[in-house]
Amino acid sequence: RMLISLVNPAFARNDFSAAQADAEHALAIYMKLLPSDSATVARSLHALGALHYILGDLVRGEQEEQKAFDILKQVPADRFDLVQVLHGLGDIAWRRGDLITAENYFRQILRIQESLTHNTTSTFMVTALTNLAIVIRDRGDLARAEIYYHRAAVMASKLDTKDRPSARMLMSLYNSLGVLASRRGHFEKAEAYLRRSLAIAANLQIEPGKKSEILQDLGDVQVNRNDLAGAEDSYRQGLAMREQVEPGTRYHAETLGALAGVLRLKHQEQEAAKLYEQALNALENQTSHLGGGDEVRFGFRARYESYYKDYLDLLIAQNQPERAFDVLERSRSRSLAEALAAARIDIHTGVDAELLQQERSLREKLTTKSNSRIRLLGAKHTEEEVKALDKEVAELLARYQEVEEQIRLSSPAYAALTQPHPLGAQEVREHLLDEDTVLLEYSLGKERSHLFALTPTTLTSYQLPGRSEIESAARQVYELLTARNHGVRGESKPQRRIRLHSLDAAYERATAQLSRMILAPAAAELSKKRLLIVADGALAYIPFAALPSPQASASTATGPLATGHEIVNLPSASVLALLRQQEQGRKPAPKAVAVLADPVFSKDDSRVSVGAPPRHSQLPPAAQGPGETFNDQVPLHLLLRSASDTGLQRGRQLRLNRLPYTRQEATAIAAVVPADQGMQALDFRASRATAMSADLGQYRIVHFATHGLLNSRNPELSGLVLSLVDQRGQPRDGFLQLQDIYNLSLAADLVVLSACETALGKQVEGEGLIGLTRGFMYAGASRVMSSLWRVDDEATAQLMKKFYEAVLRDGRTPAAALREAQMWMRTQKAWSSPYYWAGFVLQGEWK
Repeated sequence: RMLISLVNPAFARNDFSAAQADAEHALAIYMKLLPSDSATVARSLHALGALHYILGDLVRGEQEEQKAFDILKQVPADRFDLVQVLHGLGDIAWRRGDLITAENYFRQILRIQESLTHNTTSTFMVTALTNLAIVIRDRGDLARAEIYYHRAAVMASKLDTKDRPSARMLMSLYNSLGVLASRRGHFEKAEAYLRRSLAIAANLQIEPGKKSEILQDLGDVQVNRNDLAGAEDSYRQGLAMREQVEPGTRYHAETLGALAGVLRLKHQEQEAAKLYEQALNALENQTSHLGGGDEVRFGFRARYESYYKDYLDLLIAQNQPERAFDVLERSRSRSLAEALAAARIDIHTGVDAELLQQERSLREKLTTKSNSRIRLLGAKHTEEEVKALDKEVAELLARYQEVEEQIRLSSPAYAALTQPHPLGAQEVREHLLDEDTVLLEYSLGKERSHLFALTPTTLTSYQLPGRSEIESAARQVYELLTARNHGVRGESKPQRRIRLHSLDAAYERATAQLSRMILAPAAAELSKKRLLIVADGALAYIPFAALPSPQASASTATGPLATGHEIVNLPSASVLALLRQQEQGRKPAPKAVAVLADPVFSKDDSRVSVGAPPRHSQLPPAAQGPGETFNDQVPLHLLLRSASDTGLQRGRQLRLNRLPYTRQEATAIAAVVPADQGMQALDFRASRATAMSADLGQYRIVHFATHGLLNSRNPELSGLVLSLVDQRGQPRDGFLQLQDIYNLSLAADLVVLSACETALGKQVEGEGLIGLTRGFMYAGASRVMSSLWRVDDEATAQLMKKFYEAVLRDGRTPAAALREAQMWMRTQKAWSSPYYWAGFVLQGEWK
């Protein structure tokens, strides 16, 4: 009763921070009055976990839910309590993308519900089936998801349809079935489901926001059925409702973009362009994510990404390449901001803590008021009630925008991530490039792709093949480049020579094809000595240095690009301006190089106990299930998931081999660094604690020689693996994840990431490499040099020796030093293959 009386009033008015404080207060009292393992304590832990989840703190939410679960497993309790906790754990697993674990939790709920209801119809059963369908859908098994959705819909149709909540449930299920049928290509079936959903919405006089969502889904299906007139009508109906209740939100932007796409197909280009611009402005609005709750509809990010690409394509067709380039840079900035927000990356370094707290508090209050307005407009209301709410929203919005402006002025790097204002083509040409540099920026589109070539005085656009054709060619090159990492058991030396010769021949053909595809159209622009590459999709994982130089007058290509060009990559053109601004106000770090190398991954490592090092490390003994942790604060599941994505996990085994040659790498670097100017953190000192210490900010170069996970399937899971055990073999957190990297404080001219592993998913929208690179840049690094694959250990040590000699002894820039080292490696018979020398790429400032 105490928990309900304290928490419910705040919860009812959507004041979740107050509800959280009240729940913590109630829990503290319960812990004094009741046994710590009582069901009442478990319920309060669940309530607190749910509030953490709502406020976006998934780690603390999971901790509280797991504590509740552990209690309820041990004490007799109403199974309803257990279901609620399992639901909380399942939601958290689903939100962080751990779909296998989420499905496991939801299946447990379904089994409990079936045992309680004896297979009779109930709203709880419908909810259990629906949650299971959602997770299975997100795992990509659409046929199996449809089975569960259909079971839920049949059961919901047997409920009392006069009961408004039950009718809403059935309406949502028909909507979901329609979207799913559309994704499976069953468009006639999809339209039938969506019209049934609309009929229920009309009968219920459902709120405009929900009805507009169904209309938009119907419009999408009508586009696929080539019913453009019907689609336009559906979108316009939905747009009118969005403008009534959700103006300026991402949902409003979504409908604007969808309508623009239809008008473009109907050859109404001018009106389409205006709507695209309105859609992008709404998406980029500071308050676009307010209202409608925190959930992001399935596929939303992919949908709005297409608006940028389609608008760019339309502008090119209208012969407006400068505006098209501006849209591309806007897309890159927004994509990173959205990826960080979706991954719940909590960036607190580099911004005033008080301003950040004010921003978050005002955002929460704005969301609360926006949701209240949407609910009010969907029910009976007076004009005075709407005006009163609008006044409150306007006052909050003015305060919010004032705080945002203060953040922009006091913390420009943080504002550039969260409130991006990218540069236009003219600014890039006039202020960032020099006479010896050309910028090549790619945009991969479904039907056609585009390449923009910028010099200080010109901008030229080139049309390229569609995304699938380019990415297929790029993947083939990547697989051939890295094939040496995959030996053949029992292979003799002659057999290996024959296999490698065959691979080299296939590689030459594949790179020639890719070069003709993505470089030859702009061959006339490549007379400059330095190439800045802003890649897209799978091209981010291709070393342009190894591609053959295209010849403007021939269909063949000879010699790798690096022989004639210094090559530097960038996450976006606008990032370069931020890096230069960052360097201007920074005091140079006093020391030269810090190296973290040869970490300890296993308790069976010989450095922990006498004996031969194991072939693969085993999971620490603390890992015991879906919610395993190293300790109460450090979740292990993030490392496990990323290792699984990158092929470093099989079952319960982490395939983290020791990297003994990274010690040789560290020694080679130390040989060219004065003793008082360097730091070597080896073995157990190559730890997450060392990486996050303030000491690292004392070095101009920070070198990580360890397993790096460049995760393109789940970019937020990219990171570095450092020592996972201590000297006694006890497990400790060694995963320097993306959130940690964004919150480092460096003053580095260069960060080097060696021995990375890459996961190329089927869709490569937000690349792990770009997210990781941008993280180190935000933390204070002007440049990041990283490996695109795990390169041969001895070759890496030699390349690093040459690289550091050029930088530290000869005073070369990192870009020039990398090119010199790579070209030297290419002349060595043992390492002439691009596999050995091309894997390292430089991102960031070239000067």
